[in-house]
Amino acid sequence: MKTKDVKEFRSNSGQWSGKFGFLMAAVGSAVGLGNIWRFPYLAGQQGGAIFLIAYVLIIAIVGFSLMIAEFAIGRHAAKNVIDAYGAKKKGWGAVGIVSCIASFLIVSYYSVIGGWIIRYAAGYFDGGSFAESGDYASVFASFTGGTWEPIVCLFAFMAVCLVIILLGVQNGIERFNKVLMPLLFVMLIFVMIVSLTMDGAAEGVKFFIVPDFDRVESTGGIMGIFLAALGQAFYSLSLGLGIGTTYGAYARKDISLSANTTLICVSDTLVAMIAGFAILPAVFAAGAEPTVGPGLVFVTLPSVFAAMPDVLGSIVAVVFFLLVLFAAITSAIALIEVNVSVITEKFRIPRKWSAIIIVVAATALGIIVSLSQGGFIGGVDVLSLFDTFSNTFLLPLAGILTCIYVGYVWKPKNALAEIAAHTENGTVKLGKLWSLNIRTLCPALIAVLFVYGIVDLFI
Repeated sequence: MKTKDVKEFRSNSGQWSGKFGFLMAAVGSAVGLGNIWRFPYLAGQQGGAIFLIAYVLIIAIVGFSLMIAEFAIGRHAAKNVIDAYGAKKKGWGAVGIVSCIASFLIVSYYSVIGGWIIRYAAGYFDGGSFAESGDYASVFASFTGGTWEPIVCLFAFMAVCLVIILLGVQNGIERFNKVLMPLLFVMLIFVMIVSLTMDGAAEGVKFFIVPDFDRVESTGGIMGIFLAALGQAFYSLSLGLGIGTTYGAYARKDISLSANTTLICVSDTLVAMIAGFAILPAVFAAGAEPTVGPGLVFVTLPSVFAAMPDVLGSIVAVVFFLLVLFAAITSAIALIEVNVSVITEKFRIPRKWSAIIIVVAATALGIIVSLSQGGFIGGVDVLSLFDTFSNTFLLPLAGILTCIYVGYVWKPKNALAEIAAHTENGTVKLGKLWSLNIRTLCPALIAVLFVYGIVDLFI
């Protein structure tokens, strides 16, 4: 598609209204289930404070460099993720294809989990009567293993996402994030305060901030911890999914990519840490194990809410599941937007029909994911399959290829010129260090952990 035609399609969707709109949308794309659902249970499994240290290091070395690179690629090309990578050299659009596949697979199971969250948020509005038996593991297994109820909740979640996407970039995605992101922060801090004031919460705080190296071997060793941290960084910051490139294409030249990337990485890590302080101390206070895995939010936390005074427990439960729902929606619309942009621009299909096509297709795949939880798809857990395939293979692969593209195809000096477009002197602080990192350390670290993950998975 010609640049003129692309700009015409962009005008139909709109751009970010300004710096704050871009920041809130980008933070919304990053802050999601990865921070509030995935980070606390991974921290619980991977030794608490040791995992936190590894995660912060990965964000500093890999997360920041890759995110700003994706923003620069998108804004410079002002095209969808496939055409943006293919703009400088034929064949590199394949990186965008990998990102599109990954974002589509992830949103298909992300939406299923979003449906679960809707069920729990609605259930706690009437005081949690759906879980009065106290056997929270059975309640969760019965619901997720069912047929119609989780699928109806899946439809509800995707319907909300579709409405927001149909409203466009500025009136839908940006406006929604401007409201929900500040609200999410306030709600999360409220839950954290309640958690930290519970009897026995100090042990959870200690677990989360004081390294216990005796736990290293039980978690799979240092390499295993760093591999988990890398996967979490990609998942949480939405790296390798084409979101940075797509959102960057909607950004004006006067928006500072370096300042915003710093704020996004800090905000995303801060939300993950607050979620850790909101969940892990409460888990320890309730006498539960932090190592239970993905069921931490849906199985362990209901027992924590039940241990609180009736009114307080219900209030905290509603607030918690609502904020998780908000986080899930802001990330899901970003995942959907990646493929909507591609369909709109490459096939010249009106935006509203592109959105409907992607949402319907992702919902159809989500139904298969949902049914697999009850053993209806030949006993295969499609959710775990998609999660492993995306986070172990596709996202690191897209990350490595992005480093190679920026470092050796587009060249760091050209990327830095785009990053510095808003400055008067056309320079970026620590630009030389970033150039060295994106060419050497960043791809090498991802590659080592990528290979280790594959070997560990099969051997």
